[in-house]
Amino acid sequence: MSEIQFLNVDLELESKQDISVLVDDLKKKAMVLHYDKDDYRHLARIEADADVVSPDKAINHLCELIESCSKSALKQWLSCSKRTFDIGFNSGAAPKCFSQPISADTLLRISAIGAGIEITIYPVES
Repeated sequence: MSEIQFLNVDLELESKQDISVLVDDLKKKAMVLHYDKDDYRHLARIEADADVVSPDKAINHLCELIESCSKSALKQWLSCSKRTFDIGFNSGAAPKCFSQPISADTLLRISAIGAGIEITIYPVES
């Protein structure tokens, strides 16, 4: 029987403009899972490079990294059409009820930097 569990928080970025300085700043203390660019857009998926045990802690860690970026990286942050914290969970049959709180302070912090939240639930693997 598999259990529901929090996996991680990925920061998803998309821009029609170059975001390489932003990605370079973030990769100093985070893991770049994906960075791709073509003639139309730049896409990046970044995960906290720290041992995080909750969505709240992971989001705050990533917010801290964003807030400490250089001015040129922050300018690229503002150019992004997508700035999303994607909270990932594995689904499962237990426990009967599973919750992971995100504090009001964290929600204010997300709002202050102009980001959003998504939730991804991965199916039970058979």
